[in-house]
Amino acid sequence: MVLIARKDLRLLLRDRMALFWVFLFPVGFALFFGSIMKAGVDADVAPMTVALVFESEQPIAEKIEEALREAGLATRHQSLTEARRAVQRGEATAFVRVSEDPAADIELGVDPTQQAQGAMLRGLVQSAFMPKTPGLPEIVTMRIEAEAAGPRSGYEIVLPSMLIWGLIGCVATFAIALVAERTTGTLLRLRAAPISRLTILGGKSLACALTCLVDLGVLTAVSALAFGVTVTDPLKYLAVLLACTLCFTGLMMSLSVLGRTEQAVSGAGWSSLIVLAMIGGAMVPPSVMPDWLLRLSNVSPVKWGVWALEGATWRAFTWSELVQPLGMLVVFGLASFAAGVTVMTLWREL
Repeated sequence: MVLIARKDLRLLLRDRMALFWVFLFPVGFALFFGSIMKAGVDADVAPMTVALVFESEQPIAEKIEEALREAGLATRHQSLTEARRAVQRGEATAFVRVSEDPAADIELGVDPTQQAQGAMLRGLVQSAFMPKTPGLPEIVTMRIEAEAAGPRSGYEIVLPSMLIWGLIGCVATFAIALVAERTTGTLLRLRAAPISRLTILGGKSLACALTCLVDLGVLTAVSALAFGVTVTDPLKYLAVLLACTLCFTGLMMSLSVLGRTEQAVSGAGWSSLIVLAMIGGAMVPPSVMPDWLLRLSNVSPVKWGVWALEGATWRAFTWSELVQPLGMLVVFGLASFAAGVTVMTLWREL
């Protein structure tokens, strides 16, 4: 038993990449999470953006804007149509509407994914009425949902994250399987056969892509049958699923070259995917991220995957609004695939 343990420890010590993920990565992981927790403790998070729809110059409107700015919220004046669309697209947490009718209610429209922030915002708007005097309008809170869809339940809101985690599982599995074929000599035997590099890589990528599509289809079906999740625009939804599949298939290829052994790729792959999920919004909600992390999230394909899936479902993006997230997914996929193939070529494994 002792000899086996010594043998395994020696193998670990010889694998520098495995050592990095065992010893050094946890330190970086702690520093990363510590910076996020510190931001929460110090209230150093990106300020909420509130759209102000002031249709008249009532004194209460000025008091509301002053209360929001004193609380550190970012405000901007927009029309009602612009404000509703900004909330639907996630560009603003909420909007506050003061009608030109002094007797009309104050409307507070909140992004359905940020109900906690909406409750705080309601309190800030209410503070503008203090001390309360008779005859002031009431505050009416509403969930701002896309006209064509809108999340009918919490399951529709978490559907994008669930699908992304399904893709992450597929990517990690195939990346480890690919390095296993390298270590066992299967890839070498394939190279020795009269098979082109394109055929070898195409077969590996096709298997991963088909598995990703089946996984996405099964998760979508389960969500529809068990939780009542509906897809109002199947064409947009299918386009997003295909883009996500392309992106994560390319990501699989790049993760498979993060080490030369199964242990190294397993640690590096899962650790990298978890970090991408964290900064991409699949683990840490964007509403609690510090401003620097929100900017950093643009480098994570997870962010664009979640954004595209939300846009194709309850946020009801138009095709023009889907262009950016779809384009980013395709770019990430092709770049990751090219990086993986390049490293394999340098290692003389292709």
